[in-house]
Amino acid sequence: MEQPLVTIVVVSYNHSRFIKENLDSIKNQTYKNIQLILGDDASPDHSVEVFEEWLKENNYPAEKNFHTQNTGLPTMLNECVELTKGKYIKMIAADDFLHPESIEKSVSALEHLGNEYGMSFSDTYAINNDSQIIQDIADYDAMGKVDPSIFKEDLLKGNRIAALTVLAKTEVIRETGKYDTQFIIEDYYRWLKISEKYLIAYIPEKLAYYRLHEENISKVKAEKIEKEAALLQMMFDKKGVAKSSINTAVEKFYFSGTELSEEYLTAYRAYPFHLKKLDFAIKKNLPIPLYKILKKIF
Repeated sequence: MEQPLVTIVVVSYNHSRFIKENLDSIKNQTYKNIQLILGDDASPDHSVEVFEEWLKENNYPAEKNFHTQNTGLPTMLNECVELTKGKYIKMIAADDFLHPESIEKSVSALEHLGNEYGMSFSDTYAINNDSQIIQDIADYDAMGKVDPSIFKEDLLKGNRIAALTVLAKTEVIRETGKYDTQFIIEDYYRWLKISEKYLIAYIPEKLAYYRLHEENISKVKAEKIEKEAALLQMMFDKKGVAKSSINTAVEKFYFSGTELSEEYLTAYRAYPFHLKKLDFAIKKNLPIPLYKILKKIF
């Protein structure tokens, strides 16, 4: 098999403790035709020094995109895409790392599939801060091992892809536009845009190691992610595939008293499969018990 150039983008923010393990996993790939791009978003923990030390010790070439001011992940990724020379591209956070055969098996899958495929993803191990394998965070095997046309619909119901496992065609990343700075879940937005035009291949093997940190995600951030996921589903769902998850999410926000912006509500009302009675209740600010009664009646 030919070895087309693969670009691996490693992005860091306060990941100095894990950088060496990540870069070692790239150096130890069975696939060797790799362009390495390193990005750091002005980490205060000396991540850049760790990057530089590893490059020097291993005599390994890399493009560098080290910020002196924090800009956020989407801006960093967009800049790194501009530096990309490979036919394929993988983006990975510096606290995660790869199985030695990750690139080889991912490239092989895409090289043997047709042009209708835009990217591949795989199963992944979950690990703790000490790199010990822990309970899986999701059953990616069950979520991914379906017909690609069915997977298109499944993806509309929720993110089924661990970003660190993805290998995408660089031309597809560029074709589907820049990473959007308004979204926290910029990866899910990307997969939905790719899925509109291309099929997505699944490799039923654990080809990466995803770091689960001890600190829990904040309630505010978790709520924002949930809002964004429903909003993206509204944007991309043309057949009502995700209507249950969308309406359930909006109803949950209503029940919890979560404030929804007018922009968000406008998007919900424009979604052809929204619940009219829920929209009415939100508009009129109906008490929840009254809405539940109306829901039962109608």
